[in-house]
Amino acid sequence: MKKKTSALLFIGIVVLILVEILFASSVNANFTPLPALPTPIYIRGDGTVEGGAGAIRQTGNIYTFVRDIDETIEIQKDGVIVDGNGFKLTKPPEVNTAGLMTPIGWFPSIRISNRDNIIIMNVTFDRCYTGISVENSSNIVIVQNMIRSGNEGIYVRSCTNCSIIGNEIIDHSSAGLNIMSSSHFNMAYNTIARNDFHGAWISLSYSNITRNDVNNNIGSNVGIGLYLYGSNSHNIIFENNFIDNDIGLVYQGPSVNNTVFNNYWSNNQKEMGNVASDGSDSDQSPLTSPVSTTFDPSQFPLPSQKIPEFPSWTPLLITLVAVVAVAVIHRRRLTKSRLRGED
Repeated sequence: MKKKTSALLFIGIVVLILVEILFASSVNANFTPLPALPTPIYIRGDGTVEGGAGAIRQTGNIYTFVRDIDETIEIQKDGVIVDGNGFKLTKPPEVNTAGLMTPIGWFPSIRISNRDNIIIMNVTFDRCYTGISVENSSNIVIVQNMIRSGNEGIYVRSCTNCSIIGNEIIDHSSAGLNIMSSSHFNMAYNTIARNDFHGAWISLSYSNITRNDVNNNIGSNVGIGLYLYGSNSHNIIFENNFIDNDIGLVYQGPSVNNTVFNNYWSNNQKEMGNVASDGSDSDQSPLTSPVSTTFDPSQFPLPSQKIPEFPSWTPLLITLVAVVAVAVIHRRRLTKSRLRGED
């Protein structure tokens, strides 16, 4: 009896030791500290560049990459152009963060907060947690960038009069774009593809969303090409290609007075999900073939210094688009009424 008790006690002690070893290994794996946070590169309010060891060349208000950069860039000055010159903003390749507690801010990004008149162009964002982060700012132009393989491509909150044009936003583990509580945007000629959560997760008003390729956004649960959540109103969504998504477009929340027409829908498991608060649940005039989403920079000349506010032709465009949409719907209804009369 004593031998049996001793054997059980020995086994129990061994099990406890093994559990302690495994727990310690787990703790070490999850809480091993990373190297010190990379010091950001600052574009200061007086225009000087601080940090980066010469990675950015300044010419007036234009700041140009001269090599790949693995530090975060914080912009503290209005009225500047950041030109990536084809170089990368990328996570340091020699650091393996798998299984580690990665602190916020460790991954590189471009950060803009409480700023006005900024252009970000020609940057390849590679494996950044969030490529571009913009908050409480206006007249920000994000044009012709490659933003890929991070958690989130572009994050925007509480901004107005901004443009996201001609970018490739692909292969993110979360949303390609996350736009919150913003208004008066131009979102055009972007490729938004292969994002694991949603292509674009947005809460916008008085904005144009046109000529975007929204494709292959497929999630582990459900992937949505364009997800209108929260309060969305007075947006024009036209001439986009929604292809091979789980669901092309979804409304959630108080979405009203949005116009969806002349889009191309193909091979989505479902074209549109949910009904907007005002009863809208379909494209009134879907296209039968995809539209060209090729970006032509000559159509969007960028100023050398001062960036104009939201283009003066935008209200006219919104009005024209709305009139055309109403005319198309009215014509269809009139045709149906005539056919009923003939019957």
